[in-house]
Order: sequence, then structure tokens, then C-alpha cells
Amino acid sequence: MDMPKPYSAKPLLDDPQDFHFAIIADRGGGERPGIFGKTMKALNLLRPEFTICVGDLMEGVIAYKDFESAAAGIREQSDELDGFINSLDMRFYHVVGNHDINLGWPGNNHAHHATKQEWEKRHGKTYYDFMYKGCHFVCLDSMDGRDGRLPVQGISDEQYAWAKKTILDNKDARWTFLFMHMPLDWMSDKFLQFEQEINHVNYTVFCGDWHNHIKAVRHGKNYYMLGTSGGVIDSAGVVSDDLRYGIMDAVTWVTVTDKGPVIANLQLAGIFGDDLQRCATSQGWLETPLDYPDQFHTPDGLDEERFGGDYDWHFRHAMILRNSWLAIKPDIVIAGDDIIHRWGSMDWYGDPCYPRPPELDTAFFNTHRVLNMGFTGDRNENLLWRIRHGELSKVTPEQVILHIGTNNLRSGDTPEKTAEGILHNVRAIHAVCPAAKIHLLLPLEKDVPHREEMAALLQKKLTEDASVEILDLSGEYAAEGTAALEKRFL
Repeated sequence: MDMPKPYSAKPLLDDPQDFHFAIIADRGGGERPGIFGKTMKALNLLRPEFTICVGDLMEGVIAYKDFESAAAGIREQSDELDGFINSLDMRFYHVVGNHDINLGWPGNNHAHHATKQEWEKRHGKTYYDFMYKGCHFVCLDSMDGRDGRLPVQGISDEQYAWAKKTILDNKDARWTFLFMHMPLDWMSDKFLQFEQEINHVNYTVFCGDWHNHIKAVRHGKNYYMLGTSGGVIDSAGVVSDDLRYGIMDAVTWVTVTDKGPVIANLQLAGIFGDDLQRCATSQGWLETPLDYPDQFHTPDGLDEERFGGDYDWHFRHAMILRNSWLAIKPDIVIAGDDIIHRWGSMDWYGDPCYPRPPELDTAFFNTHRVLNMGFTGDRNENLLWRIRHGELSKVTPEQVILHIGTNNLRSGDTPEKTAEGILHNVRAIHAVCPAAKIHLLLPLEKDVPHREEMAALLQKKLTEDASVEILDLSGEYAAEGTAALEKRFL
């Protein structure tokens, strides 16, 4: 008979292949002094085998006026950061953030060049990988493509090719960990394809940039956005840790086991697991159309997602989600298809971190805060999908200028079906922006098939709707282009 024992029957967690590492997130973007130093002390108490970051550990020099001052500024900031990192007892791995290597664009690249030069001088490669106890660690550079080239996704084609090769070359690793700073790329067609190509590998992804903890599951894999180690808290009314929004200064603690990683978020005032906030409360920016549940989906067959084309449809959608209420706060929204997309600039997203093209230096764009929701090639159902998936969430415009349906008519849809699709978009806009006046533009190009029949149907259905104004500006547009629209809505 077994004698009673003063301990439980569970095994000792002493597998020699298990190990621990720590991850820290954003310090830059408006540092709150004192917290990063406290984080360094906490890491030395925790004693992980190594620590890795997800970028933005400096403020950067984006506001400096010339290369010389930017170079001096980033040297000073890098020296200060090195002082903190050198206080650690364990190895530290750097990952590039947008405050570590600043954004760049043609004609205004001095901050980008100065910060990249200093990074390469101190750390060498901006993206790299390493192995530890049979696990593969892949550190990506989400600023690689943000040096002025278009499109502005951060991960270049060359880096994608390298990442795919190194991951597949090490496909037999116990586990693969991917680290990057900015998650906007996750909504691009290229990243979706990259995920499909490596999906048979066991991997976990970590990023930062948005300063709050969120977990998402994409294609059966865990994706984690991490919070801060002293970076600014930019949610309205929040001044300290607030777990309703996943906001806290923390160290993320990873225990690697034979069954994969176990994640714990160690708040400087407590210990929390990884489910601080699920993606369902974050406008769906982490979702993908493959197998992650889409809480915005309405099974009525009226909306439709797009793939491919002449530009990255998903990336533009992600940029609008990111910038609409946070950076632009528009009083006018221009929404629809090709003509709207080209109005002002094809590549302007409204984010003040990106250059403002000279085409936007007009009375209209200087008077109004304009959100451009134009997508080249979009049909009624594509715009409806974007509205339902948050492009107007938290936005309170006074006016919405809508031009949609042209591509439906050109592709053979009947006037009745096209008019009905436009009405669905009008109702969807009013559902999320009830105070907005909608200016519904009839097709601005007069050669659109069945244009007049569709216009008559819309006039009949919307005659009594005082919140919608139907306008035929095709003559003015033919004479002056979008300048005519700017005069009309100035």
C-alpha cells in the first residue's frame, strides 16, 4: 500500500529542454520616464535566458531639420539606450521599430538615413535569425520598405523571400518565433500569402507599435501585440494601466515546452495571462479572411471582399482603419471607387507621419479634414464590406461624398441591381454616421452603360430622404476633373 506523501502527484517541471525568455515592448513615442529603468531591474530579477524586444525603444529624430542634427540626436539616444541594455545580466536581441529607424520618403529622408546608418553601425543587420535549443527565432524589419518606396508596406519583397527561405530551411525546428514591430503589414496580400506558405510550420508571432496587449488567432496560430515598457498611453482618458483596453507596462514571459510556448504577461504590479483582450474588440484589424472568425460578417450575400488588383486592397483597408479616427478625425469622407481614389492622391492615407502630396495643397483639402475611402476597382459590394468592417467606425463626419456603382454597370450588372447596391451603401453609412449628409454622385463619366436608367431608379427611391442629395456633376467633371468637385464641396 502506498504511503501518503506531503506533496502532489504532479511531475516536477524540470525538462532540460524547457527554457524561458522575456519580451519587452514600446518605450518610444512619448516616453513616461522611469518605467524603462524599472523594467531592466525586473528582468534581472526574473533572470530569463535572454530578452528580446519588438522595437521602438527610442524616440527617434523624425522632427529634426537636417541630417547632421538627426545623426547627432540618434547617437545620443542610442548611447542612452545602450546604457540601459548594458545593465542587463543576460543577452538582449534588438528588433527595429519606427522610432528606431524613422520613416522616409523622397525629398525628406534625412531622419530615415541617419537612424538606419546608426542602427547598422551599432547592430549590423536590420533583420536576422538565430537558433536556441532547437527553436528558430526570426526578427523582421517592418521599416525595410518605409524608406520612400511605394507601396509603403514595411516588409520588402527581398525580406519576405529571405524570411520564407530561412523558415522553411528550418521547418524541423521545435518551434518558430517571429518578431516584428508594426502589424499593419498583416492585412496585406503579401503577408497573407507568406502566412499560407509557412502555415505548416509551428510558429508564434509577436509585435508592438500600438501600445496595448491583444491576442488574435490567425490560421490556427497565436499572434500577440504587446503593450509598453514606458511608452506613451494614447487612449483617451487613460493615464495608467487599464486592462479594459489591454494597456499596461509589462514584461512578456515565454516558457518554451515540448508542446509549444506558454505565455504570461508580468505586469509591474501583477501577473496576467495572455487573454487580456481578444481581437473581437479591436475593429477587426488583426483578422484575415481565411479561418479567423469574422464577427463583422453578415450572411446576406450583399458584401464582398476583394483580393489582388493593381495595389494591395487589404493594406489600404488597414491603413484607413488605423488612421480614420486616430489621425484624421474627418469632417468630410469621400467614399467609393476609382475617381474617389484618384481624388487628391492615390497614396495618401491621412497619417501625418507620411508626406502630404502637393496635390492636396488646395482650398478644399486645406479647409477640411478629409478621409479618402476610395478604392480603385471597387464595386457596391466591396464598399459595403469595408463599411461593415469598420472604415467608418468612430468617425463622425458632417458630409459623405459617395461615388459608387460605376464598376457594377461596366461589368454588366443591371441598373436595378446597381441601384439597389448603392442604396445598401447609403443605409450602411447612415447606420454608423447618422448625422452625416450624403452627397450621392451619379456616375461622373457619361459613357457608363445604363447610367440614366439607374439614375432614374435612385431618384425615385430617394426622393423623400432629406439626408441624401443626388447630384449629377458629370458636365463639371468632364471640364475640370476633381477640381470641379472641390469647388462644389468647399
